[in-house]
Parts: sequence; C-alpha cells; structure tokens
Amino acid sequence: MSKEVISFNYTLTDKDQKVIDASGEGHPLIFITESGQIIPGLENVLMQMKPAEKKTVTIPSKEAYGAYNQTLVYKVSRSKLPTPQINMGDVFEAGNGKESFPVSVIHIEGDDITLDGNHPLAGQDLTFAVEIVERRIASVDEVAHGHVHGTGGCHH
Repeated sequence: MSKEVISFNYTLTDKDQKVIDASGEGHPLIFITESGQIIPGLENVLMQMKPAEKKTVTIPSKEAYGAYNQTLVYKVSRSKLPTPQINMGDVFEAGNGKESFPVSVIHIEGDDITLDGNHPLAGQDLTFAVEIVERRIASVDEVAHGHVHGTGGCHH
C-alpha cells in the first residue's frame, strides 16, 4: 500500500471541551501516513476518511501520548539545570544527543526542582473535530525525505 499525504483541519479539546489546539484558518496540518508524524489513534481515523468528510472522535490516551508515567517525574538540584533562573513551566532538554528528551518544571521548592518527562497530554483522552481537506499519494521524494514537499517540489 502506498503512503499518502493527508491534509486536515482540526480542533483538539480536552475532556471539559476546552480547546487545546487547532489548525489555523486556511492552514491545515499535513502529514505522510505511516511515518509516525501524528498520534496513531488519530492517523487510523484519518486514513478511513474521504476529502470534505468531517468527524468528531475521541482518541484514548494509549493511542495518543500514552499513560502518565510517574517514573518520569523526579527531583534535581537547581545547580544541575542550565540556568539558575527557573520558573514553573520552563522546559529543558534532559539526557544526551539521541537520548535527550524534554522535561518540564512542575514544582520549585528552594534548590529542589521537580521535573516531569511526560508529554503534557500523557494520560489524557483527546477529542478531535477533524475535516479532510485533501489526500493524495506521497511522491517518492517525499517518502525518502520523510516530509511533504510544497508546490514545485522540495525547497530545503
């Protein structure tokens, strides 16, 4: 089966119907199927839809950003962070090279800083209102490069 390029508009809401994110007017999200570019549960839904089709679907956390993992929450000394000026919500890279991942500051108590390596939406079921704008077969170059090319081909 050939990989496809799917363009879609979306509004993402949490369990309380609060908007978390949305595609801008006239700026759909575009991805190559089977490339890990969007969460699996949403990709599975979009692959079943046709252009102009609209749907609202709730993606369970296990098919989105996974369960919340308490072992990814830990304390470090302020001196271990790249800057002494730390605020709630700051995000830093932890680890080295390919093994690095983002961590968020979730608690500050003196020199003890609590970091959370979970994705901010981990453990949450996510509701998407989606509309397919376009779908087409991905070009050989797009598949090889791992991203969608604009009109006229690759521009990087």
